[in-house]
Amino acid sequence: MMQKEEINELLQKKQAGNCTPEEINFLESWYAQWNKDLPLGLTEEELLEDLFIIKKMTSTLPAERKFSTLSQKLLIAASLLVMISVGLYFYLHSQRTDYNLALHDIQPGSNKATVTLANGQKFDLKNLTSGVVVDKSGLEYNDGTDISEIGSMKGATQQLVLSTPKGGQYQITLSDGTRVWLNAASSLKFLSSFAGQKERRVELTGEAYFEVIHNAKQPFRVISTGQIAEDLGTSFNINCYTDEPLSKTTLVEGSMQIQSLKNTQNVKTVVLKPSQQVSIDAEGTITSRLVNTAETLGWKNDNFIFDGENLNSSMLKIARWYNVDVVYEPGLKVASTPVLDGLVSRKSKLSEVLKWIETVSGVRFKIEGRRVTVMQ
Repeated sequence: MMQKEEINELLQKKQAGNCTPEEINFLESWYAQWNKDLPLGLTEEELLEDLFIIKKMTSTLPAERKFSTLSQKLLIAASLLVMISVGLYFYLHSQRTDYNLALHDIQPGSNKATVTLANGQKFDLKNLTSGVVVDKSGLEYNDGTDISEIGSMKGATQQLVLSTPKGGQYQITLSDGTRVWLNAASSLKFLSSFAGQKERRVELTGEAYFEVIHNAKQPFRVISTGQIAEDLGTSFNINCYTDEPLSKTTLVEGSMQIQSLKNTQNVKTVVLKPSQQVSIDAEGTITSRLVNTAETLGWKNDNFIFDGENLNSSMLKIARWYNVDVVYEPGLKVASTPVLDGLVSRKSKLSEVLKWIETVSGVRFKIEGRRVTVMQ
């Protein structure tokens, strides 16, 4: 059987009018066979090579040339091969992308956290429970079982830190009954007891949702990047990741106030109303707007909710939850990529989330280990 290169050579000779009668007869036979058995076994590179050759051939045919029956057939064959090549190229491309995502798939995050005691000892918490409770004896899981490895924490009040890794989330009920949900890559520093304290002060990095037990005689304050958030009888969400350009506090119910710690020349306190979000930038400038709290709390309810969100911001959320590093293909203009609108379950595998983003944005993804590459 003749090789693909020899067929291409004969096609070029036919275009130039230099084929012998025997070669013309062969080409007619080849076309009849090719028409029955399309060459779908070619590699992607071979398809692109054929596509280039046939495009070149068809673009250089004289405009006023009168085609023989064979010439017309060959031109139809060439045009058909162009369409098949283009279609098959994109089909194989999408199949390869789907195969890559499925082959290197990553499971979603889960209940994972550590607690660090005042003496520096760190303990891994069970992932079979969703959280812990601080009581008079110390810490226990929220299903009522003891954290035996930690033992009793009776005695002097001590400072504790609850931390979640990338791909982790956890809940805690503080000693005053306040409930806190920690998102991935976050930490909460707090006292084992607020008894005798003038205020109930906690420190947050990352993101958390608070349902505060209000006590006007002992204010509840959250210290986070560039701000102090004070409860006035409320539930609220704070997003203060260091890789985000803004710290965002969103009031869900009740009332609260925010004070910027960065703008020392013009200290400003803002009182929030439900569905209001306050953002503070690196200079301490405060801006306020009304938002959809369902989007803000999507992570707490096991969803990614994108409401006109840009790709870079969306991929930061995905990177934290699936514990992956996200890189962008050189030349990809992230700023020009479409914004995302929609909902995807955080319980989905990474491949399912990425395929959804591919559908709505037009970008493509490749997974290698724990690295996700965003491509055109």
